[in-house]
Amino acid sequence: MRSTDWLESLLAERTRTFVDEFGSFYAWLEGSYGGDTLLLWMNKSVLAEALPQLPRHFKGRLVLGLDASEDHQAPFARALYWADPRRALVVQKGEGLGLAYPGRKEVAEGEWVPWDDPREARQLEVVLRPEFSYQELRAYAPWEAPAPAPSPTFEGPQVGAVGWERGIPTYGLGLVGLDKNLEALLRVWRMR
Repeated sequence: MRSTDWLESLLAERTRTFVDEFGSFYAWLEGSYGGDTLLLWMNKSVLAEALPQLPRHFKGRLVLGLDASEDHQAPFARALYWADPRRALVVQKGEGLGLAYPGRKEVAEGEWVPWDDPREARQLEVVLRPEFSYQELRAYAPWEAPAPAPSPTFEGPQVGAVGWERGIPTYGLGLVGLDKNLEALLRVWRMR
């Protein structure tokens, strides 16, 4: 049994939940009337640390998306479909906001190069079950965004361009101080 299974069970008892074909777990947390839908995308391993830092009062809807992959684009793109958010935050190690990613690609297993390197990125086949696998192109586009609220900054998530390409403002959110930085963002976005 995974260490987060009991938290997922608890969320399933109290909220609407769903597991998609990529193994990502979703929980819809409903706030008061008004406000938008915000996707909080995180690796399943950080749920126990992130959950106590989430706000108790907010407007709109927070969709917790628990990523079972290693920060792959395909599951994140599917999460944007299922959650249909106005904005997305990718919870990462660090403190503050991730406002940019320089772009990188993996040209051979473990060999990462800058985005503008002329070599082709490798394809990774991820087999989740005998009946389901997906191809992950190991090329993560650069992106940059204005700061929505004052905060320390760090390198944003490699999947951020996936959201921006779909017109969904996507930022990184540090696990350290998540509560105060998320609170500031909710105020800016009129979800508080």
